[in-house]
Amino acid sequence: MSEIMNLYQKRVERVYKAINLEQPDRVPISSALGTWSSYYAGYTDSESNWDLDKCSKSLLKVVNDIPMDVLHMFYARPGGMYQALGSKSFHYLNESNIVQYSDENAEVMTSEEYPEFIKDPFRFMVEKVLPRKYSELAKDSPAKDLALAKGAMQFGMYGAKKGAAEANLITQYGIPMLFDGLAIMPLDWIADFFRGIKGAFMDMRRRPEELLEAAQALTPLVIRFGMGQMFSTPPKANPKIILLPLHLPTMLKTADFDKFYWPMFKTIIEAFVANGVIPMPFYEGDWSRYYDHLQELPVKKTLGWFEHGDPKELKQKLGNTMCILGLFPLTLLQYGTKEECITKAKELLDDLAPGGGYIFSTDKELLSAADGKAENIIAVNKFVMEYGIY
Repeated sequence: MSEIMNLYQKRVERVYKAINLEQPDRVPISSALGTWSSYYAGYTDSESNWDLDKCSKSLLKVVNDIPMDVLHMFYARPGGMYQALGSKSFHYLNESNIVQYSDENAEVMTSEEYPEFIKDPFRFMVEKVLPRKYSELAKDSPAKDLALAKGAMQFGMYGAKKGAAEANLITQYGIPMLFDGLAIMPLDWIADFFRGIKGAFMDMRRRPEELLEAAQALTPLVIRFGMGQMFSTPPKANPKIILLPLHLPTMLKTADFDKFYWPMFKTIIEAFVANGVIPMPFYEGDWSRYYDHLQELPVKKTLGWFEHGDPKELKQKLGNTMCILGLFPLTLLQYGTKEECITKAKELLDDLAPGGGYIFSTDKELLSAADGKAENIIAVNKFVMEYGIY
């Protein structure tokens, strides 16, 4: 085995030991460098989305310059596909800005359409939602068929470039990717893409049973879409990992969370686990009032990426249930000194590392060029590698 592949195997083993709540040789470092990588390499997010070779070069530069064990994900969006389909939602505020998603274009389903949606969510999405969100799909054939063909071609090219980039990270630097796919929870899906956040919150008060039925009807589809990604990605020796970004829970009353979110969330988590996949929810906001809920999740089978929370409380409440990562504040990487960043990293390691089950990472993905100073990121990661030895 080559030196690089040996390094790759050690990094993978280090990460999965932490996931299994075991104590590896040291604390693994997972870098959520996102579109920040593009700016670090001298490009913009727009350039990297349209030219995937630039995205690949950005990732290679990042892993060459910054110490880490695993990179979160291949972050580019296939701009050519969105253009071919006539996307109304994804756009740039300017050429140097990261891609934006407009909530004003999210309300493409009326509240009166819930019964039709509940009856067959997939058919409703194909026949109603997609033509409303993508102008080219609203046209008659053959224009619509041509747009679909162009979109499929662009997506195929994206998949090939993505696969090559991830292979280069492994063969050239021994760096694995953490995520193998992504899925959206039913209520987030409804709020983000069908009704808009304001519409979904109104539905909780005015059409609560229909909203609940819609979330329940979407649940099998979320599982199917997620597992489809797991089957379509290259096989791995270890379980695959699926990212689950969670948007609404911390905006909800606990009673609404219990009714509209938690039952479907728990069902989806358990389904992925039953199929040998490790779910990794991104717990946006402060989830401390839901820690008792999270204790019900399958033990040693999930990763928890936390944005906020007291590290001692997190370790006490969830350290025996799931592997914890996150919490290091981006604001400190932006505005703090190296010494301040290292002090914070030490605090997190002291609270979260004992006994294992901890992966060092930031509290969210780095997106813009200003989200973190490279010198701070390098200094912190080097410190974790030295101080985080068990």
